Amino acid sequence: MDLELRHLRTLCLLADTGSVTKAATALSTSQPALTTQLQRIEREVGGRLFHRGRSGVRPTELGEFVLVRARTVLLSMDDLLHDITARGASPSALRIGGVGPLTVELSARLPEIFPDVPVHVRTEYSPKLVTDLVRAGRLDLGTTIDYVDRDLTTDGPLAWAMLAVDPLHVALWADHPLAGETCIRLEDLAGCPWALTPPDGTGWPECFYLACQRAGFSPEVPYRLHDRSEIRDLVADRRAVAPCQSDFVTGRGVVVRQLENAPIQLRHLLVWRRDSVVHQAAERIARLTRTILERDVVRS
Repeated sequence: MDLELRHLRTLCLLADTGSVTKAATALSTSQPALTTQLQRIEREVGGRLFHRGRSGVRPTELGEFVLVRARTVLLSMDDLLHDITARGASPSALRIGGVGPLTVELSARLPEIFPDVPVHVRTEYSPKLVTDLVRAGRLDLGTTIDYVDRDLTTDGPLAWAMLAVDPLHVALWADHPLAGETCIRLEDLAGCPWALTPPDGTGWPECFYLACQRAGFSPEVPYRLHDRSEIRDLVADRRAVAPCQSDFVTGRGVVVRQLENAPIQLRHLLVWRRDSVVHQAAERIARLTRTILERDVVRS
């Protein structure tokens, strides 16, 4: 069996709905037929793409890898069709996308710069997908992240603004032996099991493994989870520690501590096309976005 666009759309629909039943309904097919098709796709790619459970389905590590690329392929096809049918059309709305709550907060403030222009918002897990959507012209503006020491692409259609640098912290259970410290050396966590989020296409978790290598150890990573609330539960249950941002939810048995010398640094970015409607206002948008980030830091 050769993979086709319809197979990629099926995988994305399964990931978006988290349910074989819901996906089958949306595709107007039966649950057994969809399950059979998924099994054929998995045989084609050589591994399981979804964990199946009573609560639904969620992507495996291989599934996350495939989904990021599947969405990129589908995006390219959608962009081709968009260019054919709507080439030269004036945008009727400002399209913004990104990762995390910053996207939604910025969308609420954009009318200050673009009055009377409707704002459409979408969020994604993958920062790479956000960048690809902007590159393809499917978004006018993206709020995204990457990690310090990675070079930003300065050629081609994309333009970038660096907004802030946020050192990653570590989440520990409240009575962990190091929980009383305000700043922890990464190497002192060498013996702990870790919980990580899946690859995001912009250097995670490679930067984590590199930081551990520099600290002199190879981390044990028995947990790879998409849902941050599940990671928090693992930490609270004393089953793992986890790298996290400073605003990771604490309380009920979880504390967040700084890592000494900030071995992993996340970079907040704004991305847009040089030929987009936002290019002339990009500096004002960047200032506004930095204000939102600074306010959130002070508030937290």
